Amino acid sequence: MRGGDILIECLKAQGVRCIFGMPGTQNIQIYDSLLRCGAGVIDHYLVRHEYAATQMADGYARSSGEVGVALTVPGPGASNASTGILEAFTDCVPVLLITGQSDSKYYTKDPSKMFHGLDQMSFFGSITKYCAIVRAVEQIPTVVEDAFRAMKTGRPGPVMLEFPADVITGASDVTIPPRVRRPGRVPPNAADVRSMAETLKRSQMPILFVGSAVIHSDAYEALRQVAEKLNAPVAVTRCAKGALREDHPLALRDSNSFLARQAMELADCTLAIGTRFTSLDTRNWTLKLPRPLLQIDEDASEIGREYPCDSGVVGDLKMTLQALREEVDEGKGIWKPSLDRLRERFAMQPRVPLLPEIREVLPADGILSVDVHAIGYASFAEFPVHRPGTFLYPCTGVALGYAFPAALGAKIAHPDKPVVCLSGDGGFMMGASEMATAMMYGINVVTVVVNDAALSSVKGSQQKYCEGRTIDTDLVNPDLVQFAKSFGAYAVRVEDLSNFKSILQDALAADRPALIEVPMHDRQEELIGSIGWLHSAPLHKARNVGEKKRPRTER
Repeated sequence: MRGGDILIECLKAQGVRCIFGMPGTQNIQIYDSLLRCGAGVIDHYLVRHEYAATQMADGYARSSGEVGVALTVPGPGASNASTGILEAFTDCVPVLLITGQSDSKYYTKDPSKMFHGLDQMSFFGSITKYCAIVRAVEQIPTVVEDAFRAMKTGRPGPVMLEFPADVITGASDVTIPPRVRRPGRVPPNAADVRSMAETLKRSQMPILFVGSAVIHSDAYEALRQVAEKLNAPVAVTRCAKGALREDHPLALRDSNSFLARQAMELADCTLAIGTRFTSLDTRNWTLKLPRPLLQIDEDASEIGREYPCDSGVVGDLKMTLQALREEVDEGKGIWKPSLDRLRERFAMQPRVPLLPEIREVLPADGILSVDVHAIGYASFAEFPVHRPGTFLYPCTGVALGYAFPAALGAKIAHPDKPVVCLSGDGGFMMGASEMATAMMYGINVVTVVVNDAALSSVKGSQQKYCEGRTIDTDLVNPDLVQFAKSFGAYAVRVEDLSNFKSILQDALAADRPALIEVPMHDRQEELIGSIGWLHSAPLHKARNVGEKKRPRTER
């Protein structure tokens, strides 16, 4: 078989069902093999900018748990796609980036002198779990297998593979390897589990701090059982929303939320489960975790890595939680009065717009993809998530413009589920060209754009830290409704927020890509006031930004 055909057959064997990308000179032979060998099995989605290719792959992967695949030319194509690889690396998402390359004979030349030149191994080495150049046709099955094994072993993460043109056009007889499965579960040490259980028995008010590894390990049901037996509240990292249903009486949602922060001040023990303790989840490691700190992780190197650990257990999270549940005593219900008081205080803060209506309209398995903007920040604490994989956000790399392409990828993974993108005007405009992709393939995502004509969070930061001075944080935008309509999308502008819920329902029923513009040009101050990390108060005090104005709806 030709090298390109071998590559496609290997991807098919690994369960790949779609690829996001853009053809060009150095990858056209891969595309030709995709056309000939992948037809009817692997769908391709043409992006208008390679930035979107890996972000779409990311949304596909986060929402499905399967590997998302992007295909670009080397050099500028790959570097354009690198933002999505960085995001996948920092948030532990299995994304595969494939690029073509010039013939192998040119590898002796200075990359800076090459067409689309870039030393991609150096460029991607620090932001991937595995990065390789396939040097011979015979190596293709092994390298692809190694790539998928890297993505499915331990915490997930991205990989990058480079294919020289002569390897793709060469030929050889090879065996296509079978699908890589997640390695067998490693049980915990029973004595370590018993020791941890003894510590928990001495605690009156333990709190659970849960990371996304619980989702990767399919351990969220075991998590619920442990939390309920201990009667202990659960705070989650940004990447772990949905690990415990956030309408559960023990759910505190995001670790930076008012509920979690206040509960940690009352707790007398922390049980950290699959938590990496990132800078944003711990407010640059200033978060004071109640001691003793008990830590469970599949990766031994994470035990005590960021915070001193009083007791650690290494092993499969599902098996460890199941074993721990059998060893701990029933909780005494001490938490309930305190949690009830905290929830009452939390409910008294001003309502952030749009989030309640989106939650009411979306079913439990509906997907919300959120961008980096004022209301988006509030979604961690104020948008309850009921199932893993239904809330998408660039949690650690925090790439502006993530939400729209990620939503497209999620909709491709789940064509029968409603998918809503919630973006600011700055983020949406970074990937607005992908409206063409949505229309081309009928990817029926509903995109809600909060148009306040500013990079509001940056503007608020300038005001706070630069003595009120601001520079280049005000935006000039097109008529977003007419922009979307020019592609053939369903588009609505609404200024009376009391109509938002019904407009969202109509857009979801439109059976085509849709955009809802929510103008908030005169509400910048109020939006900035709702951004928790810009203020020292535990609850935001901005007045209701959903206050009614003169009714106006344009369709």
